[in-house]
Amino acid sequence: MPKYIPNSRFSDCYASVGNVTFFHKDGECYYRTKARPVFPGTAGQQVQLSIHQRGLREWRNLGHDEQLEWNALAKSVRSKRPPFNTSSHISGYNLFMSAYHGLACIGEERVPEPRPLPDFPVVYLELASAAVLNGTDLQISFRINGDTICDRFRIIGKIQLTAPDYGAHRGKFRNYVGVLSDEGFVSFVIHDFRSVCSLDLKDYQVHMKYFLIDANSGHRSKENPLSTSIEI
Repeated sequence: MPKYIPNSRFSDCYASVGNVTFFHKDGECYYRTKARPVFPGTAGQQVQLSIHQRGLREWRNLGHDEQLEWNALAKSVRSKRPPFNTSSHISGYNLFMSAYHGLACIGEERVPEPRPLPDFPVVYLELASAAVLNGTDLQISFRINGDTICDRFRIIGKIQLTAPDYGAHRGKFRNYVGVLSDEGFVSFVIHDFRSVCSLDLKDYQVHMKYFLIDANSGHRSKENPLSTSIEI
């Protein structure tokens, strides 16, 4: 991966120009040939595309004053793109679409109201158990450490299963809504998991990014990464 060397004209780069894509890793800027993947149009991708199109339509239907409310709220939300400092923030449109997708993710798709981001509880997950249900479904349970999670929040796990010692593939994570227990555990069920990961093994590597979604607003917390091995 060639590293981008800052110069007097451009101190940093991101996104794509021509046939080159700039990206950041560990705080350094690199570049590579721009990928041109073919959209496979799977059933899951078509569902997500439909959700996005409905959200886009709802944004366009908002009154101008309400769009300005979203823009004002977005000024306090840091952008994930450089520059990585307080001078960069997302747009009201991006905040609205994030909230729309967040509500859709927990099965409550609707037009979100302009609300500030809540104070999310700080939680960390620790693997507790893994078991196969009905011979086809995989249930992975985690102990919840940290703050208490009230009813307004949902835990989402972006999960990918691989063979042991294999890394994650960025495009193969799938969202699963966690089920909370009164004992302080959260469980994720991957239906027909062997078909999902195209593997039939006794041991798996679980790659996961988990975060909270506020059921009142659709806003989401920062993702936390987790990688662990399971035996079933």
